[in-house]
Amino acid sequence: MIALSSPPRRNDVDTLRAVVVLLLVPFHTARLFDAEVWHMKDMNAPYWAADFLIRSLNVAQMSLLFLLAGMSAAWALERRSRVPFLKERFARLIVPLLIGTMVLVAPQVWVERITPDVPLRMSPIDHEGGLWPFMTTYFRCCYPEANFSWHHLWFLPYLFTYCLPLVFLGNAAVAQRLARWMNKAPWRLFLPGLILIGIEAALRPSFPSTHNLVWDWANHAHYGFLVLFGWWLGRNPDVEASICDIRQIALFLAAGLVALWFATLPVDAGGFGMIETSHTIRHMIRFAAEWCLLLTLLGYGRILFSRPIPILKAFVPIALPFYLFHQTIIVLLGWLWLDWTGMPLLKATAAAVLTTILSILLAWGAAHSSVTRLATGLPFRRKPRFPLRSTEAICIRWLARW
Repeated sequence: MIALSSPPRRNDVDTLRAVVVLLLVPFHTARLFDAEVWHMKDMNAPYWAADFLIRSLNVAQMSLLFLLAGMSAAWALERRSRVPFLKERFARLIVPLLIGTMVLVAPQVWVERITPDVPLRMSPIDHEGGLWPFMTTYFRCCYPEANFSWHHLWFLPYLFTYCLPLVFLGNAAVAQRLARWMNKAPWRLFLPGLILIGIEAALRPSFPSTHNLVWDWANHAHYGFLVLFGWWLGRNPDVEASICDIRQIALFLAAGLVALWFATLPVDAGGFGMIETSHTIRHMIRFAAEWCLLLTLLGYGRILFSRPIPILKAFVPIALPFYLFHQTIIVLLGWLWLDWTGMPLLKATAAAVLTTILSILLAWGAAHSSVTRLATGLPFRRKPRFPLRSTEAICIRWLARW
């Protein structure tokens, strides 16, 4: 039987997760300026640079979050039984989802409804009046045909759904045999990428991304596989450690495939349009790049982030509430700054910086109260420890070095 490690925290996993969550700010800020429909837009959208940034970040951003969540679930199931695990996941994922749809998503839908002149609105339904009168119609289901939505919080119910079958997997002897086979030749870790490519080729044409949970089978297969793969890595630490052995070739392949994908991507989609090819081939290149990039991030992350980075370590405890708050702030800023139609780079930078600051302040504030901790998915404590004090100490020590 393969020995299992159960570290209290993994600095590399925490750091990678923190970086991905922070990068959601430039990603969703760019949605104000890109060519796809969204909840709020700059009046002069679209801009090619916004599409390029979104495509770059989206290669592995959400996929890495799901993969890391699978690893964390494996370690959590080592320390607690099924029922406590599910209770903890319900408190961290479903409770903030229920509260967030009312408190954080409703204002996003409202500002979209009262700005009919904005280009590329995802749901062009108009409303006249304030937020409170709008709330009487908010629970009409479902967006975009009606108002009720979970918008960016879709990640929470998806992850909770994927965690449910993990409690029944146990030690999974088949998975251990696979781990021993992989360990003999780490290059075999590239092979699961073929499963990802097959999922996309088979399901994506019939099931475009909807984030509605019910009819989103391509995303379910894609992200569910990544959670399962992350769980398998968490249960087999020797295999996970062996990713470091292939990190250089993974980096080389990821860089080449991403470059090739952008070369085949049309200009109006954020690419360079240098090579003409079919949509199917371009799709295969894209997801081969994703798999290689995931292996690259895991391999180099384990080495580069083995020791904590003070600023990111301070951010880790509030990453979830930060995620909850950030998109609402971006959409509201986009609405408040509709008249700011010049200097899109300066506007985007200002929105991203202000969103980051406000989201951190709100997340820190939420950590100060047992009620807001519960509402934002943080562990409930009757006498909560205030992360501001430890965070300030970490930042002071870090700044003193410079």
